[in-house]
Amino acid sequence: MTCAPRRPHLPPRTDADRHGPRPPLGRLPRGTARTLAVLAVLTVAAPLAAASPVAADTGLPRINAVPPRSGGCVKPSKQHPVDVPWPQQYIAPSRAWDTTRGAGAVVAVVDTGVDATRSPALAGRVTPASPASGTDCIGHGTFVAGLIAAAPRPGTGFAGVAPEARIVAVRATASDGSATANSVAAGIEAAVARRARVIAVPIALPEGSPALTAAVRDAGRRGALVIAPAYAAGGTLTGSGDAPAPAAYPAALPDVLAVAALGPGGVPDQRLAPRTAPDLAAPGNAVMSIGPGGTGSFTGDGAEMATAFVAGTAALAVAAHPDLTPARLADRLTSTAYRIPADEALVGAGTVDPAAADTAPAPAPAPPAPPA
Repeated sequence: MTCAPRRPHLPPRTDADRHGPRPPLGRLPRGTARTLAVLAVLTVAAPLAAASPVAADTGLPRINAVPPRSGGCVKPSKQHPVDVPWPQQYIAPSRAWDTTRGAGAVVAVVDTGVDATRSPALAGRVTPASPASGTDCIGHGTFVAGLIAAAPRPGTGFAGVAPEARIVAVRATASDGSATANSVAAGIEAAVARRARVIAVPIALPEGSPALTAAVRDAGRRGALVIAPAYAAGGTLTGSGDAPAPAAYPAALPDVLAVAALGPGGVPDQRLAPRTAPDLAAPGNAVMSIGPGGTGSFTGDGAEMATAFVAGTAALAVAAHPDLTPARLADRLTSTAYRIPADEALVGAGTVDPAAADTAPAPAPAPPAPPA
């Protein structure tokens, strides 16, 4: 498989090293990452909120990547928790909202579709890529879209990271929730065709395909950053298992931002380094969001949920800095990440920090190259 070069601040992943740890950010060339990191520290004086492990999933129905075992579609939730979920306490996206809430940013969710007509928190901000993409029997895509862009609602503490961003709903799964490398590739192509600047692919496949590689490469050329989980849900959870989580696609491909999951309080959900090295981490376990069919809340787990928090942060950054290229957007997200006391092989650069990614000044442009 021929792969395009990774973004400039990271060396290309080869067949030998694409699933291994990356060099520390301090070794990145041209000083871009170091500059943004310093600026982020100056911009955000306090660390992220030290959230307690709020039991956001107590009594809430679960969202999975497959249909309910009982058959049929996910039923609307009747639960409406009033507490602010732990991820919002931990990464504090509201600190960025005085600058932007994501208006003008377009984020594609390549998943099971998004309930575009029965989700008040997303009302008027979902564009289905196809008629089927505007419905969501399984609920996974709606849940992810809520984490990215749900508007605050009276009587609940939950809100998406970028509550004014627009969502392009793209269905890339079959009725049983399964996806293939080629179906995901088609989903990415549909997202690019609808001018999404951020493409969230909350899917981890065991292998890629030439079509998937080409779709990711074309997305970057056309101004979109693809964000995906570094491993599938149900991987080697903390304290269990004796093998690392297997490689995951599209995250293992060059130019894709790979995301790991954190549990309540910011604890990595992996004990061993996954085969696909994460670029950064975000809340992923015991997270709360909306689902199909109304205003009720659901809970979910996994790195694919963490992908949504990164995509929402990317939407804030794009809204505040519309001229960002995919490479510079990826740099901004990783370089402004909040460093946490965990192995880089588990969490990459650290946990995504919406306020820092939004407000850190852009680095000075590089001087022109001397004439040959």
